[in-house]
Amino acid sequence: MAFRRIILSIAGLSVVFSFLALPVDCGQEKVTYFQLRVTCTTTINVNDTGVDVPDAYVCQNSKVTWNANGHDFVVLFKHACPFPSCKKIDNQHPTAGPINNLQQLTVFDYGIVIDGTLYDPHIIGGG
Repeated sequence: MAFRRIILSIAGLSVVFSFLALPVDCGQEKVTYFQLRVTCTTTINVNDTGVDVPDAYVCQNSKVTWNANGHDFVVLFKHACPFPSCKKIDNQHPTAGPINNLQQLTVFDYGIVIDGTLYDPHIIGGG
């Protein structure tokens, strides 16, 4: 019986020592940063298939103009509005802005109804 206890104790200690021998540096990884450079969108062209820029990157203090190109359209922001006023953006009032001062990159989902058909592009601003 004492022999069994000795064997079990040795086996238990060997398991503990094997865990202690494992490398422990998971919290010391170096953080890598990337810089994304995009062109600021100031003009969005309305066409038969929606808009030419479905994900428009808008820079701070920039205005955006939707070119109707002979279409009737209305822009409606679904949640938050990136501009000081989003009450009326349409083919009669196509310019909005400047974009609000945002601390982080934010995606604004909007709908645009072009000649009776709804499309779902985005305005991305801030950062």
